[in-house]
Amino acid sequence: MSTGISRRRFIGNVGAGAVLLGLGPTLLSACGDDDDSGDDTSTGGSGSGGGGDFGELGVQLSWIKNIEFAGLYIADSEGYFADEGFSSVNLIAGPGDAIAPLIQGQVLYSFLGSETWANAVLNDGAPIKIIGANFQENPFCILYLADNPLETPEDMVGKTIGVQTANEQIWQAFLRKNGLEEGSGAGQVNKVPVDFEPTPLENGEVDGFFSFITNEPNILRTKGLDVGTLNLQDNGITLYQQIYGVTEETLEGDRDKLVAAMRAESKGWQEAIANQELAIQLTLEEYGADLDLNPESQKLELEAQIELQQSDSTDENGLFYMSEEDIERNLSVLADLGLEVSADLYTNEILDEVYADGIDLRGS
Repeated sequence: MSTGISRRRFIGNVGAGAVLLGLGPTLLSACGDDDDSGDDTSTGGSGSGGGGDFGELGVQLSWIKNIEFAGLYIADSEGYFADEGFSSVNLIAGPGDAIAPLIQGQVLYSFLGSETWANAVLNDGAPIKIIGANFQENPFCILYLADNPLETPEDMVGKTIGVQTANEQIWQAFLRKNGLEEGSGAGQVNKVPVDFEPTPLENGEVDGFFSFITNEPNILRTKGLDVGTLNLQDNGITLYQQIYGVTEETLEGDRDKLVAAMRAESKGWQEAIANQELAIQLTLEEYGADLDLNPESQKLELEAQIELQQSDSTDENGLFYMSEEDIERNLSVLADLGLEVSADLYTNEILDEVYADGIDLRGS
């Protein structure tokens, strides 16, 4: 059984990783333990409702079929997508380019990273809007061992932090936001280059390790290590991730289809949060059955992910909902990264229809 390879190391090994966090040539969230099975089609039941009016639903995932997409597995397996009118579901596993399939109309929506999306909009003119955010909080953190804690950004002064080249941009934004300076002198934070495996932290070569809160911490926990995290979200770097990207054309012309798909997915995620055992079972035994996933790390990852998915905004308005305040915070961070996009590229209009009759879609 795999003990949990960093998904970002895997992406780096296949030549991706030029952008911080997102899809295709990027470093999106921390999950995967093993290679993708290569099977892009649904393995779940199609249900009996809906009549298939919308035909097949295509969704571009950001990574392999591990626990990160458990809500979709439940929505597929339990027939929620079928009940909404989809005849079949094609969950296309990553990593890979999630922008092109979207633009080419091969999928209804793609899971994207904020930086990847903003780069595509600004540099390639991609007509993509964001209709929701699965991760309400930025999953980046500085991972540390409990016997050498880094509980505040100031605690990094005089310490050595391992940072991947691909994460340099957001690392520098984190330092700027907290008034810290990089260097080896007094009052500075010493940075050293590392790969995406947390071995340097485990071996005591660094005091902190730039990480994804759902991944590397749990890799070390499954090895019996006591670890903690200094979360960037809590220290000025608000950034949505696992955002739902759709083309402007789809938003205008396939509104009913989008509402149906997002309603089914939200119901699937509500069930995954309430019934984590089912989410893990479907991941390990069906959708990710041939990935040799580590059950313990998948359980820990789901628990960490659920915390990222919920916020005051989702408690009030439903899963994936984006508050005006958080959108502004995201825009500020993106601008600091040199990616100035406008607020009108985010919209909750699809979610407003999804939750028109209430945010509890399970009827509990």
